[in-house]
Amino acid sequence: MEYRVLVDENTSPRVAEALRGKGIAAEHVHEALSEGVDDDSIATFAREGGYLVLTHDTDFLDKETRGNVPVLYYADDTMDTYAIADCVAEVIEWVPEPTDLPPVVNVNEWN
Repeated sequence: MEYRVLVDENTSPRVAEALRGKGIAAEHVHEALSEGVDDDSIATFAREGGYLVLTHDTDFLDKETRGNVPVLYYADDTMDTYAIADCVAEVIEWVPEPTDLPPVVNVNEWN
């Protein structure tokens, strides 16, 4: 199974571009849905499309919000675009199958 990353709107669209530059399938919420879309819609879209959600939004740490959608979370909002993309790529390198990930992965631990 291929990794597909849906980049939440609280993260720069440049992160999705950087991930695509690394060969990782990625879309920003603004591309896939719309600006200002609610978390439930994001989780539903991700679940139906086979995406993981990359976010800085602590709401996605709550099982009620994310449902069964895997979340790549980063707490450090000072990380730049390429650092975030590098951490995601590191996760993918070490865990090649997205189905082997725990429900929430703190990507800050992978840099």
